[in-house]
Amino acid sequence: MRLVTAIVLGVGSISIGSQKLTAQNGAPPRQSNADSVFARARQLVVNGNGSAGRLLIDSVVAATSQDSPTYADALYWRAALAATSADAERDYRRIIVDFPNSPHGGDALFQLAQIEVARGDRSAAVVHLDRFMLDDPTSLDRGRAGLLLVRTSLDAGDIQHACVALGRTLHDVPADQVELRNQLEYYSPRCASVDTTKSANAPTSGGTGTAPAKDTTHHEAPPAAKGKYTVQVGSYNARGDAQKVVTRLKGRGIDARLVGVTKVFRVRIGRYDTRAAATAAMRELMAKKIAGFVTEIGAEEK
Repeated sequence: MRLVTAIVLGVGSISIGSQKLTAQNGAPPRQSNADSVFARARQLVVNGNGSAGRLLIDSVVAATSQDSPTYADALYWRAALAATSADAERDYRRIIVDFPNSPHGGDALFQLAQIEVARGDRSAAVVHLDRFMLDDPTSLDRGRAGLLLVRTSLDAGDIQHACVALGRTLHDVPADQVELRNQLEYYSPRCASVDTTKSANAPTSGGTGTAPAKDTTHHEAPPAAKGKYTVQVGSYNARGDAQKVVTRLKGRGIDARLVGVTKVFRVRIGRYDTRAAATAAMRELMAKKIAGFVTEIGAEEK
């Protein structure tokens, strides 16, 4: 039985048993009822009763408003305890696209990257790992994520990206993590003659960049009214915040659009027939300091 995506993939597993579900000083913790359900569901799955555990999580998802922080928590636990990687992927993507400020966002990115690696989509995995390294500087999984980024970039043939990631990760990993440092040092000879000083700056989150230059790259895949996939670069509770991002992107020559009539308001770029085409566009955007994620175009845009 597949207990969690991290266990299935065997790389950088998340410590779902380490979540703090008890109060301090006897005071009731925030969302204590939901936390107790998550703890019970986790225990059921660990004990081999996965169906019952996942049913508990589904009940929280169904009964919780999408405006509540508990909703993102429930999505996370449903993904972490999913029976298949496909089920986990659906909820992890939902977290990083619709709940970018969730405390589980970093884990969701890391787990998605592992799913992409297992599927053979190295480009998408690198994008998720880059975003993880940018957004989650204090994560305990940072060293493992850096190692996976190095390996995946090398497998994709991008040695400069791999060597930049290697240098940063070696800088971050403490000296007492000997095994992890040894695994990283294994790749050092391959970077001995690589110039890492010309690497592009890391992307920024939220759909905006610091560079004022106008972007003339054509990101919209014709025909404009069709396509199954798109690149989402922002998600906002206030329509005005989303519109400001759209306006800034349009000022750079990027054909961004606002999606949604009630919160959450999403900022998206392009319509693409295949995930591969959308991923290629996403890489171009990230090179211009515009971070985003590939997602399917929903009924609200059709």
